[in-house]
Amino acid sequence: MHRNHFLYVSLFILSGCSVQKAEPELFAPINFSAVYGLSVDITTKASIYDIDQMEPIQILRSDGTAANYSAHTAPDLTGTVAADGTVTPSVPQYYDLSGAQANFMAFYPVARTILSGIANFKITGQEDVTAAQNVYAGSSGSPTTVAFAFRHLLAQVRIQVCAQSASDASSWGTITYLKIETPTSLNLNLNAWPALSAASNPENEFLPTSIGNNASQTITTTYASAGSLMILNATYPLQIKVKTANKAEEQVTTSVWYIGPGNVYTIRLFFTNKTIEVQ
Repeated sequence: MHRNHFLYVSLFILSGCSVQKAEPELFAPINFSAVYGLSVDITTKASIYDIDQMEPIQILRSDGTAANYSAHTAPDLTGTVAADGTVTPSVPQYYDLSGAQANFMAFYPVARTILSGIANFKITGQEDVTAAQNVYAGSSGSPTTVAFAFRHLLAQVRIQVCAQSASDASSWGTITYLKIETPTSLNLNLNAWPALSAASNPENEFLPTSIGNNASQTITTTYASAGSLMILNATYPLQIKVKTANKAEEQVTTSVWYIGPGNVYTIRLFFTNKTIEVQ
């Protein structure tokens, strides 16, 4: 009887050791990375230049052969992006041991709401909105790194100003604001190719460029930046409300008839004695 008891204890100890050795293999973490898609020159495309400026990214998970994010009302986790594109998840992710496929998608910045497969964003014109389409992450039997390829979903409008002469600049005074009317409530379909659309209630507003609502920017006789704006689209042709210290607000019609996401549009305003020309 004593020998049987000794044998039972020995088998129990050996069994415990084998479980501990197998655990790291069964629960290997899922790795993440992030890049900008389409091999674009980011410094000419949008307000986020480096991949690690997106912090943190919002990540959603859906397991199964067909990803579906319609039941989500919040992200499952967030991710910190390093300069080399490595993503550190806020909550470590593991494969389902049943062998189910893991799927992930991500976006930036934080959405105002997530409901019925739609993430809604409220923009001010000074933030970039980016997203990566659904990524197949493999399974416990075939693990793979989750490689998010982010796309810029807004366009950047840059405005430069110049006066014909010093006396013309003086007659206009400093620039108070430059504004463009645009939808500020934007929807992202989480179950489709990443693209923004105006919400059913688009909440149209006149958004100022990055110089703000009450600036005092001097107009000189050489072109200089008067700020920029990140928008989805606008009333075409694109119109700009211009207010200076010495003149009433004016609306300037440009020759821009289309704005596409991920692109930059530079508009030059030329101040003469009595008019503002678009060059």
